[in-house]
Amino acid sequence: MSTATQAPPPIPRVAFPRATQQNGNGTVPAQTCSCTKSVAYSCERGETFSSQITLSITDSSVTPPVTSPVDLTGSTFQFTGKTSSDVPDSDPSTIIGDWQETATPQQGSTWLKIPAATTHDMQTVAYVIQVRMVSPSGVVTPLVAGTLTITEPPASARYSAVVVNPLGV
Repeated sequence: MSTATQAPPPIPRVAFPRATQQNGNGTVPAQTCSCTKSVAYSCERGETFSSQITLSITDSSVTPPVTSPVDLTGSTFQFTGKTSSDVPDSDPSTIIGDWQETATPQQGSTWLKIPAATTHDMQTVAYVIQVRMVSPSGVVTPLVAGTLTITEPPASARYSAVVVNPLGV
């Protein structure tokens, strides 16, 4: 009886190196998708924040390896922003945004967008953020983790003086 070793299936990943793990032979690709990209974003209060997230999959079982975009059709994305990692998602101060990519799902690309009205109401602190993808079958994959620091805009952008001459001169 012979046994054949099959190559592991391709692992989806965000457009950066995939996670690795240590074994007795050195560093090898992780067999499960961690896929999490660490980020440190910044945004002024009252501005719309947006960041593109691109996912691809590499099939290393062929030579040369073939990289293709992940089809995001039917997947949902979940964003959370918290003032501390200890704050539960259910806390009213947690910023939550869920979306589905409808414009470019077969190109493996989506956008994290936080509207100006939301950033206007956020505190001027570094929020702990994460973005997860939920596949149509319910598999949750963490994509982005890190911080989003909300800063105050310059004084010249916060206030605009309107001079009205009541005498009409």
